[in-house]
Amino acid sequence: MQRVHSVAEDPWIDTRVRDDLSPSEREELQGLLPGALPGGRVAVGLRTLFHCAHLLADLDVAHPPVESVVRRLLAAFTARVGGLDSGRTDDWLDVREELLVAGRFDAAVVDAYVERYAGRWNVYGSVHPFLQDPRLATECSQDAPPARLAMDRPSGNNPVWSSTVGQYAPVADAAAVQWLLAWRGFGPAGMAAVRSHGTSSSKSCKAGPYRALISYFPHAAERLFTTLVLSVPAPAAWPTNPGADRAPWECDALPDPRSPAAPCGPVSLLTARTTHAVLLTAGEREETVGCRITWGAAADLPAAVDPYVIERDAGGPLRAAWDRSVWRDLDALLLKQRPGSKTTLRRPTVFDTVAELPAEITARLGVRVLAWDQDRQDRNNHWYAATTPPLLAHVEERDPNGAAAIAALRAQAEATGAELGRALSSAWHAVNTGRRSQEREGFVGAALVQFWQEAEEEFWDVVADTTRTPAFRPLALACFDTAARRLKHTVHGQEAAAKARVRLAHPPVPTSRATAAA
Repeated sequence: MQRVHSVAEDPWIDTRVRDDLSPSEREELQGLLPGALPGGRVAVGLRTLFHCAHLLADLDVAHPPVESVVRRLLAAFTARVGGLDSGRTDDWLDVREELLVAGRFDAAVVDAYVERYAGRWNVYGSVHPFLQDPRLATECSQDAPPARLAMDRPSGNNPVWSSTVGQYAPVADAAAVQWLLAWRGFGPAGMAAVRSHGTSSSKSCKAGPYRALISYFPHAAERLFTTLVLSVPAPAAWPTNPGADRAPWECDALPDPRSPAAPCGPVSLLTARTTHAVLLTAGEREETVGCRITWGAAADLPAAVDPYVIERDAGGPLRAAWDRSVWRDLDALLLKQRPGSKTTLRRPTVFDTVAELPAEITARLGVRVLAWDQDRQDRNNHWYAATTPPLLAHVEERDPNGAAAIAALRAQAEATGAELGRALSSAWHAVNTGRRSQEREGFVGAALVQFWQEAEEEFWDVVADTTRTPAFRPLALACFDTAARRLKHTVHGQEAAAKARVRLAHPPVPTSRATAAA
């Protein structure tokens, strides 16, 4: 009999237990997760996670792109078992409030939902293997090595960028499920296994829907239950295409890869959008020994607004950049729209109902940021994650002055950083006439990285204590001085650095046209 590995029953999601459990909660924890300790780490399946979400502090997933898709999956599951998958906005807000007051998911509802789709949670040996396409067993010719599945390993001609584990080393079942999810969201465009489906035969894939993007999730400090409930977008953010709003495991029919369906609600939006098809091969032990990965959508996915990305009025969602500090876009989460000189940023729609929450919840509510800096094809740079301090009490609908102050603080830091870059460039060009611009970019870029790292700490200190005057200018001068040492080995270099420093220390005061004319 073939192994199954159920994502509902078997552990695969790493979590962290709350460390402030009451005596009765500790007793309950031992009943649900024998041996688990407050503050400890424990892996769970979907059923157990939702049975004990109120006892857990947070997820503890190792890889940001995996966590990004896991959080979407859990939001869809929450919508189903929490009753947040239907209704008008006013009614939906009432259901959310009741759920938050209850403080936990109804175990009977969770069990009923899991048992309704018994068999479809199985990763192997099922007619409908979880989030996979069984047709690949005949539509693709052979398995690829396990390293093809694990996106941090070298595979084929792809270079090592994270892990150095060999191509043929099996992938543990729990990790295989996680990488399965990552492929559905972050799979690259380009060539994969040849798939023959009907009259279509191709090996060309389109980029996954979250590839190269930054995702922003509400994050309640040390309360996974609250985080999950608040991760469900409100009805105004749902797609309104006709049809049933179903997750892949809720559908009897397999999707048509030649004509991907448009999402019809929150659950299909968060679980059914993918451009890749995957089928895993079970080993004799608790591991995956092979995989088939190929195209899952011959046409572009129908347009849809993801509730966890910052949209731009031109150019699509905000893209990940590992060298851009996360906090530099935080005001775009507080303001419904952040105007800019070139593009306007639109807040992720999942934050649009934060202002309706009780003050005791928003006081603990920050943002979990997950991103993978990569191109649309097959080049990966860095993935990164960050969790902000609580700041969503300052959304503009609730605290317009606070949101505006944070936006002004961020803008002040941006302006100072830009002046630092110009000062360094000016000094470099004065000393290195005719040298390659790539060398200048490295010289300036290293100093800016240092500035943004130090400016972040200053930013949060000022947000916490609004009576403080931000010290971005002294930080910029210190970074300039450190970088300019490379230029001061000649008198000419010393003079160029001194002039550029004076301009950085004493920038010209902006004047209006009327003042200038007078």
